[in-house]
Amino acid sequence: MDWDSPAYEVLKQHKLLRTDWRVPSVTELEFLEGNTTPGTNCLRTFACGGCLLRPCCKMAEVPAGAVRKLEDGRGRFAFLGNRGKHAGVHFYCDLFYRIGARNIELNSTSSSEGLTIKNGDQWIVIIPQGYIGFALDMGQPVLLPPGLHQWRSATMLFEKVVDLTKPVIPLGPYTLLTVDMGYEAVTQNNGKQEVLAGGAVHLLTHRNHKFEKFITRKIQTDDLKRLEVMTGDNVLLSVDATVCWNIENVQKCAERAAETMDASGAGRDTQTINKLRSDVLKQAEASLSALIGKVNFSDTFSAATQIQAGSAPPAVHGVVAGQRLPVDGTAAETNETTAAPPQPHNALLFDLDKLHNAVCHANNMTTRYGVEVLSINIISAKPADKQLMQSLAKGAVAAAEAQQLETAARGQAKAAAIAAQGDADALYISAQADAAADVTRAEGRKQAAKLLNEEQVAVDLATIAATGEALKHAKSSLIMSNEPGQLSSMMLANPSIKLQQ
Repeated sequence: MDWDSPAYEVLKQHKLLRTDWRVPSVTELEFLEGNTTPGTNCLRTFACGGCLLRPCCKMAEVPAGAVRKLEDGRGRFAFLGNRGKHAGVHFYCDLFYRIGARNIELNSTSSSEGLTIKNGDQWIVIIPQGYIGFALDMGQPVLLPPGLHQWRSATMLFEKVVDLTKPVIPLGPYTLLTVDMGYEAVTQNNGKQEVLAGGAVHLLTHRNHKFEKFITRKIQTDDLKRLEVMTGDNVLLSVDATVCWNIENVQKCAERAAETMDASGAGRDTQTINKLRSDVLKQAEASLSALIGKVNFSDTFSAATQIQAGSAPPAVHGVVAGQRLPVDGTAAETNETTAAPPQPHNALLFDLDKLHNAVCHANNMTTRYGVEVLSINIISAKPADKQLMQSLAKGAVAAAEAQQLETAARGQAKAAAIAAQGDADALYISAQADAAADVTRAEGRKQAAKLLNEEQVAVDLATIAATGEALKHAKSSLIMSNEPGQLSSMMLANPSIKLQQ
């Protein structure tokens, strides 16, 4: 048979569920069926109106889905029901019969309490889904699954309906445990400690197997507030930090750190781990104090000290600011080298590697009782002396102003370097253009001279053209010549020339 809860499966595996008394339906219950008709009972009522035997006549009508108690006066008990030819109409002629005053409907069961009907040694019990019935038979526990049950026993006593949603369910000598994921249950089995894993239902099968407490494996985050620690240069700091941790080995934790045994027998706190939390926080405080004690306050917090120590100037297109930049864009070779900024001999307080060392230092102790410290994070750290804080504030303002001026100067230097590079590139391009033009003109003259040497006609035409060009640009209008015949050719070449007599 399939059940809707793993708790039923666990009880079934241990053969603790009693299913032989389970009844499939109401009509299959064991009860007395109807034995007469309504008309017959009506006639008997009129006939026995003034009869002395009227107290012997016992009548009852039981509707479907209901029962009524019956006691025969001789130590036997039964239920009246509705089934068979005459349905739920009953008649009994017996002076000692006692019939219950009302019918009990079986569908009136509560979703959380079920239904229990007891009539002498006869029982009818309804267990709702998600619950389990607990009964005792001569001191032995009997567990009933959900459904309709009926039995006849003079020794079996039904106790209660138990809700299976609770994490710890005592069932007489048994204990049913439901352990959620992220938790583990610590139990003691005759003095031997047993840890039960989460995400399952477990059954403790005898009285000396006792449940102690649940221990969580979830990540815990706790605060370390206002921790006052002395640095390496004797400066008192007020530190706020957080510690993240979880229980890695519940078995080891329960054996060496958690309080589980109570000799007085009083109730124990089964859900808190205050003692364990206190131990972890004390160890984290010691590890953080060891870290801060190795750090000089001046190297860690003084902004002015960091700026005075300096850093390498930023590069502008692969060139360090302040370095000479030639026209061709390559860095000039100099004998001067830029020295690397000095590094503080103690790492910063907020350095992740140093904080990791503090975590390892804490884990050297906490792993002995099954706890792993995941991280120690410093939220704030400031001097406890207010005057020192004011001095640091003034120094920080001065350092910020100096850094701002330095940044502006570097920007101006970068802009000047870019402008100089642009001017050099422009001059270089202009010079290349002029040289190319001269080469082109020289090539043209060379080709012209070559053509003149090859053709006489071309030579004559070139001579005439040159002469005409010269006359065109002449400033004087009077031209003297020994050969009068040449005047006409000159005049043709330059129409602006006028002949003077």
